[in-house]
Amino acid sequence: MKEIIIALVGQPNVGKSHLINSIANATLHVGNFSGVTVDKKEVIFQRDGYRLKLIDLPGTYSLHPYTPEERVTKEFLLNEKYDLILNVIDSNQLEKNLTFTWQLADLGKPMVVAFNMYDEFARNGGEIDTDKFYKLTNILAQNVSAKENFGLEELFKKVITTFNKKNVPRVYYSEIIEEEISNLERKIKDCIYTKRFVAIRLLEDDEDIYKIVFKKPWYSDILNVLKNAKDRLRAEYDEEDTKTIMFEERFALSKGIVTQISKKPKKETLTEKIDKILIHPIFGLPIFLFVMWLLFNATFSLGSIPMDYINAAFVGFSEWVSKILPSGIINDAITNGVIPAVGAVIMFLPNILILFLGINLLEQTGYMARAAYVMDGILKRFGLQGRAFIPLISGFGCSVPAYMAARTLKNPKDRLITMLVIGFMSCGARLPVYVLLVSAFFPKEIQGNVLFAIYITGAIIGLIVAKILRIVLFKGEPEPFVMELPKYRFPKIKGILFDLWIKTKMYLKKAGTFIAIASLIVWFLSSYPVNKEELKNIPQDKQQTYILEHSYLAQLGKTIEPIFKPLNLTWREDVALLSGLSAKEVVVSTMAVLYGSKGDSSKDLIEKIKQNLTFLQAVVIIIFIMFYSPCVAAMATFWAEVPQWKWRLFYLIYPNIFAYLISLIVVLIFS
Repeated sequence: MKEIIIALVGQPNVGKSHLINSIANATLHVGNFSGVTVDKKEVIFQRDGYRLKLIDLPGTYSLHPYTPEERVTKEFLLNEKYDLILNVIDSNQLEKNLTFTWQLADLGKPMVVAFNMYDEFARNGGEIDTDKFYKLTNILAQNVSAKENFGLEELFKKVITTFNKKNVPRVYYSEIIEEEISNLERKIKDCIYTKRFVAIRLLEDDEDIYKIVFKKPWYSDILNVLKNAKDRLRAEYDEEDTKTIMFEERFALSKGIVTQISKKPKKETLTEKIDKILIHPIFGLPIFLFVMWLLFNATFSLGSIPMDYINAAFVGFSEWVSKILPSGIINDAITNGVIPAVGAVIMFLPNILILFLGINLLEQTGYMARAAYVMDGILKRFGLQGRAFIPLISGFGCSVPAYMAARTLKNPKDRLITMLVIGFMSCGARLPVYVLLVSAFFPKEIQGNVLFAIYITGAIIGLIVAKILRIVLFKGEPEPFVMELPKYRFPKIKGILFDLWIKTKMYLKKAGTFIAIASLIVWFLSSYPVNKEELKNIPQDKQQTYILEHSYLAQLGKTIEPIFKPLNLTWREDVALLSGLSAKEVVVSTMAVLYGSKGDSSKDLIEKIKQNLTFLQAVVIIIFIMFYSPCVAAMATFWAEVPQWKWRLFYLIYPNIFAYLISLIVVLIFS
């Protein structure tokens, strides 16, 4: 019995797994690809006297791999033995999926295309003419639905036909590109791949092909032809990156073929109707900014409602603890140090939860993907790609998962630039500091707008820094942006509530452990040493101030005070900012201790801030908080994600220098 080995290939989420599960009488084997822990699924079944062996390759967007999974797919297609490619395509995403099909066609291997999810496409009035597709590309195709289990038997008949006839795809690009491919083909001699494939991959700077060609005796003969070909394409397309040129060429080819083979759905879906507004080329960006403005205003206005109740609870708790504990150092440490400081941080928990809730809702409804699409054009101007929007917006919640989310960026340069500017997106831990200072120095009616301005300013400056990094340190264009836009869906209330509960629990745990310990240390350092003999000569109402001025903390603050003196800050603010390196919320708890707030009401700490700071000092603190290094946990995550020491050290230094310089400029202008 003849065996046909089939490479099952497609972009992520096109339904390859569904297709495998729908094959009748199939035997599934699961293992790992050699040398990696990526799952290897093999499905074996019989049809028309043939033994068909399907090897399910990991989903990939292109043959320019950056993830281990994509690397597996490319290495298999280039180096392993198989008879033909079965390319699975989402019928609802034809243009996007076909850009990858043309890359597969370049391999010169027999290929069959499965237009999957055709049931959804047809239900809305869409049609795909597979016969015309064959005439245009020499690729046999079949409309199928793995979910509804139709078209699969016809598909495998076409697989057997293609295997016997050895049908090779016939896909051509524009005249100028085909001319350069032909010029290169004439210089290519012996190679394990087709001359056409090698020529195309050289044009788009495929490192794997370069390594193979470099060892060939004819390598030097091709260099000049290759350089001239690239120069001509760059001049013709007004684009420096030849990968981008080929991507745009394939996308244009997809659009052209889709118009000939496909009848688009008559019935406009709800998602398409909404997208006409939300991703409109003119109105899309203002709508997104308006949504974010609403979110930050809600964060401030709604979050301020429970503040008095939370503080009242901590005041009552502090009084109760004071009564049951014997008077002395432990009583003072807990009632004057830990409880007011922790209360000052927990007071802002509602603000943080509202921010997290808003971001979560945007993600679950599918709007966040649209925002990334809308922002792609803007981000590209600043040296980033649209997919960077997801980790950047995640940075408004917490920098730790934001750094992890940057893994979705395939290009190492794009990923590193994004990670270096995530810190400019103010995380939820900075929110308590902003709310405290904004509440103290701005009228109530504009506080939400000021908070929105802080976040937007940080983001804009982050983009400017990204552009500078791209020009100076990471030359080259960002990767082309390809991202699926999911259907709009109602958020799962249970999932949202569970996520909020987890975040609340983590925040309270942080406040009850890390921040409590930090507050205790700050209280101790601000209360000792005590010279009882000297205190006898100090009036009662000035003793606490005297102790603080001569404490260990004051000594530390006054040691570093010359560094921050140009920023118009005192040693108290210096110490508070320094403590913020452990966790940004600690800045608030440190201020509560240093300014002697007892937490008598939600307004007590705000009044203390007004008494001890000027408006300019408050602005400088906000600016410094916006830009200097994130917390220890975030820095540790960056180090875990970026193995190169030079970037680790750069990341430690540059945000702090940047924060200092921007703060200094503000002081010099407004002093």
